[in-house]
Amino acid sequence: MMFKKKVISKFNILIVEDNDETFKELKEVLAGTNYKLWRVSTGSKALKLAKDINFMVIISELLLFDINGIELVKKFKKISRQTNIIMLTAYMVSNELAVNAMKEGAFAYLQKPLNGEEVKLVLERAMENRVLLSQVKRKDYYQIISRLDGLTGLYNYRYLQQALDGIIRHLRRFPQTFSFFMIDIDYFKKYNDTKGHFEGDKVLCSLARLLEQSVRGTDMIFRYGGEEFSVILPQTQSKDAEKVGQRMIESARKKIPVTISMGLAAFPTHSQTKEGLIVGADKALYRAKESGRNRICVFDEKIDK
Repeated sequence: MMFKKKVISKFNILIVEDNDETFKELKEVLAGTNYKLWRVSTGSKALKLAKDINFMVIISELLLFDINGIELVKKFKKISRQTNIIMLTAYMVSNELAVNAMKEGAFAYLQKPLNGEEVKLVLERAMENRVLLSQVKRKDYYQIISRLDGLTGLYNYRYLQQALDGIIRHLRRFPQTFSFFMIDIDYFKKYNDTKGHFEGDKVLCSLARLLEQSVRGTDMIFRYGGEEFSVILPQTQSKDAEKVGQRMIESARKKIPVTISMGLAAFPTHSQTKEGLIVGADKALYRAKESGRNRICVFDEKIDK
């Protein structure tokens, strides 16, 4: 599992649109870009989905049959104040509604008929605004975005390699311990094949949020690839990390429709190299899977040969 190819994940954009032609137009305009488009036709479905999926930007019709754009913006902002919302409005509709939506927190609005270049430009600005802090320069946006997994919003495989290199280099000068998890969703392929990729992606995002809620602010979570995740717990011995991992497993069992298996290795107890640490956690994960899944195993050199 260690040598799998890096998964390049597109960034999630939710389109809330009940008109098939408008959605088709947006889909054509954004074809070939680094965005994964999700579509729902009602505000209620959009709000439900936004609780599970990490959307960088939401593009929504201003007037939906079950909710108006102003109320929708308010509700979206309660779910995540960071997600930028672009409203779509017909030319004949008063701009007052769109302006009021912006007062409630919408990032921008676009008038129909849509201009493809304007759509791309506004969306790009909304993406930048999603991750930029007020002091961050434009060039840093690209550095930040290159570290993220588009689907889950977690750090990606590439940044995991960089983070481990940096941490181990530092700890060789200032010795401390840290623990490293490899996490895999049990029977994910079967779930994906049975429920479909849409539900599979929802599970990946739900697990990402669960992991975020289970760790400290100093811990780092990564999407390793596919259905695998990794977690770095600084200044944490394996016995303490094992307790954290067990809580994650129990939480997953209760809150999401899948179970997880985990492998744990610690620096420098089990290895003093990045490669050795990943291999150790991976072997422990394999033993957890072979032992019945839905459990955590700690690397043991005598067992995990």
